[in-house]
Amino acid sequence: MSYSKLATASALAIATSGIASTAQAENLTLCWAAWDPANALVELSKEFEAQSGHSMNFEFVPWPNFADRMLNELNSGGKLCDLLIGDSQWIGGGAENGHYVKLNDFFDSEGISMDDFAPATVYAYSTWPKGTPNYYALPAMGDANGWFYRKDWFARDDIQAAYKDATGDDLREPQSQREMLQIAQFFQGREIDGKTVYGAAIFTERGSEGITMGVTSALYPWGFKYENEPGSYDMEGAVNSAEAVEALEF
Repeated sequence: MSYSKLATASALAIATSGIASTAQAENLTLCWAAWDPANALVELSKEFEAQSGHSMNFEFVPWPNFADRMLNELNSGGKLCDLLIGDSQWIGGGAENGHYVKLNDFFDSEGISMDDFAPATVYAYSTWPKGTPNYYALPAMGDANGWFYRKDWFARDDIQAAYKDATGDDLREPQSQREMLQIAQFFQGREIDGKTVYGAAIFTERGSEGITMGVTSALYPWGFKYENEPGSYDMEGAVNSAEAVEALEF
């Protein structure tokens, strides 16, 4: 199965503290959170270094400390970061307080088109004010969430028969969150080919950004909304709706 959504994301911005040296700098420092996508970026940067002649340095901060560390860097006018992959909710403050560089002229001169990016990511992760053609960042990562299942397990006659016996249903790609839970419970702790397996692996954690990603993966399929009417900032009965509570409990 595959469900996907766009959630809080990362936006690549040029920090004004580094703007004077960015055009000529041989060494560039990029700041981000410490996680696997950052490790992948290090690998991708090797090709950029070979093509451009620049060398890349990286400052990666663990997620629980990332916001405090980077926002302190911006607010103090620090010069650590030439490039910053910050959270999308920082764009307004970055633009209004002069921390981020407006990139329209740079995009025009370099032939960078925002049409090459998913419209939802451009709106949420690049513009300020939201929805205007004023760009302060590039969408670095859309945080699309995908679910995958073991097709080889689902195709096995013995597992299909055991699932039918346990649930009364045919084993298939889940069509809902509740069906996914039932399948996960069936597989949890089951022995397959001599190995005890898990029923599901869900991206979440106890704090920081990860808990948001884990919880919203359930909230959105239940119809969760941040406000009753778009742009109203009227959250009562939306954020804490009966459906949202049910999804959180689920």
